[in-house]
Amino acid sequence: MGKHMKRLLIVLGVLVVLFGINQMQQRGRASSSDQVFDLQRDDVFSFDITKGEESISLLYNGASWSIQGNDTLVVKENTMNSFFDNVLKVKRTSLVSRNEAKWEKFNVGDTTGTQLVLMDHNGESLGEIVVGRSNAEWSSSNIRVGNESEVYQTNKNISWQLNTSPTHWGEVPPPPEPDSTAVDSL
Repeated sequence: MGKHMKRLLIVLGVLVVLFGINQMQQRGRASSSDQVFDLQRDDVFSFDITKGEESISLLYNGASWSIQGNDTLVVKENTMNSFFDNVLKVKRTSLVSRNEAKWEKFNVGDTTGTQLVLMDHNGESLGEIVVGRSNAEWSSSNIRVGNESEVYQTNKNISWQLNTSPTHWGEVPPPPEPDSTAVDSL
């Protein structure tokens, strides 16, 4: 074997070692479970959304959803469907940071993030996340799950789903239709 061939083999060996190191580092950044919530819609009987000083709670009584403390609005079915379709199916895509000091930078701090708590029929927490807008990618969000310090990027933007305005979730019901069978007597 010539000198040239030995050098090529050494370079190839170094590249293989570097590739292996890179693969191990990438595995360290992958999340253990991509799915944020391991829940079905039927498991959730209430949820709270809090952003700064504003908050809203939605409750399910087994037949319909209502906004706690608001008896004038009827919850929009399409808004609820969109919420559950997006939030319960959201996945972690990559680790953004393990540093708690950077929570504010990634909009998942106590003052910058939006907290979502999902609860069961007994009022026990099923899961909790803090969601923040991603400055790097408009089509995804940053999330922090439960008491974990890690911040992950998600596969879709769910920030807009976590609105604390009652009119986002509900609408004024239409007035009742007049009874066409009623006869006016003179």
